[in-house]
Amino acid sequence: MNFLDPVDLERAEVYRLLAYLFMAIPQIEHIEDFKSIAEISVNDTYEEICDDYIELFVEGEVPNYEGFYLSEIYKDVPVSFELKDVQHFYWTAGVAIDEEIDLPHDHISVELLFMSYLIEQNLRDLQIEFLRRLCEWIPLFCDTLYEKAKTDFYKEVATFLKEFVLSECEGSIE
Repeated sequence: MNFLDPVDLERAEVYRLLAYLFMAIPQIEHIEDFKSIAEISVNDTYEEICDDYIELFVEGEVPNYEGFYLSEIYKDVPVSFELKDVQHFYWTAGVAIDEEIDLPHDHISVELLFMSYLIEQNLRDLQIEFLRRLCEWIPLFCDTLYEKAKTDFYKEVATFLKEFVLSECEGSIE
């Protein structure tokens, strides 16, 4: 049986928590957990955070899927990105994304949850390879989120996620 060290367990928990913040209107306990992990305090009410979530992600102020950002990054390069590219990672790890999940396979929540899974399964090579993928588009997503967010909470989430992913990239990708 594989036992993860406490650092990897904590990394997996952070990825999972961040995924929950983008999956649906965040639950109060997820907001509190994030504030604790990020060591921040925000004065936004729960209603303001929920309203911001709806405006940002439901009404579409901030696209929250990889394909959008890769097409922006590579708009001047003749490259095509397909959903099956990310599905290849899922299949390689033996993960089947449940069709009942009403999210695209390249949705930020799905990808962050998958990263948590890779850590928990101690799939180091896939972690490094998938992290390269996250490092390519998540900083742009975070910059867009920071710019469009009306609450301090989602500005803090954007800052934290960007710093976390970039530090993961520096630490994991040799």
